[in-house]
Amino acid sequence: MTVVRVELLPGTLPPDPQGVCAVVDVIRATTTLVAMAEAGDPEVWIAGDIDAARQAASQLGPDTLLCGERGGLPPEGFDHGNSPREFQDTDLTGRRAVLSTTNGAYAIERWGHSRRTCIAALRNAGAVAERLLEDPAATSISIACAGRSGALALDDLYTAGVIVQRLLQNSRELKLDESAVAALHVAAAYPSAQAALPATRSAQALKPVGLWDDVTACAQVDVSQAVPEVGNQGCIRIWREAERAGRAS
Repeated sequence: MTVVRVELLPGTLPPDPQGVCAVVDVIRATTTLVAMAEAGDPEVWIAGDIDAARQAASQLGPDTLLCGERGGLPPEGFDHGNSPREFQDTDLTGRRAVLSTTNGAYAIERWGHSRRTCIAALRNAGAVAERLLEDPAATSISIACAGRSGALALDDLYTAGVIVQRLLQNSRELKLDESAVAALHVAAAYPSAQAALPATRSAQALKPVGLWDDVTACAQVDVSQAVPEVGNQGCIRIWREAERAGRAS
């Protein structure tokens, strides 16, 4: 029986290289990556800091889009921020981009070596659950919450709970650890994502920078079948590894 685990706080759960996982930073990095996949499934390199992002964009070529945020807003010289709404009417087919965010980049880098690492948000929760159940040889299913500056993020925990709900709807051959049970209870405590997400610190932080509409976009549930993946099975790449290997593609 496969164990379902949830990383409640960043860095507290050891990644399982023989398991499958979903990384959640619902407000907003993983929702943005799903939106980018919907816009043409471009190759996206994840960079942990701003300098690395600029270096990656420079080395990957002049047509590379530089995307990301610090303090909610795009740094100077970036083509796009970290808003899923920015990519709704954009065609990214055949494009290459670099994304650097405050919390999501670290979580993706940390969990990028599972048998399968999916990018998860509310908008693709059901599709992610189906993808996580595709590998019968996986030793575990982990849902990694990116958190907020090293602390628990209620929006990520709620999203993890919704994914656990979808997993249970699709399979009875699962055993939940206590963290997964906790996430399940958090999801059940709210009548909807539209009620849960606006109450979180991550959402409230977008008000002063004029991006409150992103919260509504992030609260859409099961509206997408796009499931970006890290590594050979998907279009998400980790820049730190390419830099260490001395290559850019």
